[in-house]
Amino acid sequence: MKIVQKYFYPIAVIGTLLIIILSCLLVASENRNAAMKSKLLALETKAAQEQQEQASAMASAGPGAATSPVDQKIKDLSTRFVGDARSLAEKLRDFTATNSNAQNIAIACKVVADLAENRDALPDQDLVLLYQTQTNPELQRVIAQVASLRGDNQLLNTYITQLQTGLLSSNVDERKKTLGMLAKTRYAGAAILILPQLKEADSSVVLDALLALRLTGNEGQLKALEPLMKRSDESIVWLARDVSNTLETLSKKARTRLLLADINLELPPIAVQ
Repeated sequence: MKIVQKYFYPIAVIGTLLIIILSCLLVASENRNAAMKSKLLALETKAAQEQQEQASAMASAGPGAATSPVDQKIKDLSTRFVGDARSLAEKLRDFTATNSNAQNIAIACKVVADLAENRDALPDQDLVLLYQTQTNPELQRVIAQVASLRGDNQLLNTYITQLQTGLLSSNVDERKKTLGMLAKTRYAGAAILILPQLKEADSSVVLDALLALRLTGNEGQLKALEPLMKRSDESIVWLARDVSNTLETLSKKARTRLLLADINLELPPIAVQ
């Protein structure tokens, strides 16, 4: 009996300690997972809020009778008047050249998107000439996206090539900013430039690259995600699986030509006046 008691108490103490340790590990793991999901949720919530703001702004500045200064500008830029020999592309060029602030650029983007399916008002050759007169990346992107919708990806390929230097920067913030700009193209050609960023050591860059790939990639990039599912960072593993699930639903031809809905989702917001 004394022998049993001699070994019973140490075993009981060890067992209790093991239970405590396992409980602590479980709590730590749950906290880590919660933090990871919270981080990803914050990123997605921010993107959703930006899209909602854009949608609300576009609704306020939609086509039709002018009911505000913004509406009036959109209507004027979308209409040719007797006595003004300029094409709509020339009017947009002059409008942005006079004042290229964020509001005017957003208005110009809206006009171009509204005319996306109206080749009579904004012919293809005028679209190309308008792109060549612009330096603002937001307006250049929208013009290039409209050309893609019409079946020509040359301008969109030119646009993403211009962004490539940003991905080569030693500055992490610059690379992340460029990934965000590539994501807005919603174009499969941009996914090709995004893929090398998945191999970055900085986890924040990899996460931004995954978010960008989810908006630009298709079935053709699935294999590139496989190594990420073996990473030690649980947030990267979780998001890589989520992106993989999204891309599995898309063919290799998906996102090789823009849709009007994609263009409208990425229009810069117009301040309501």
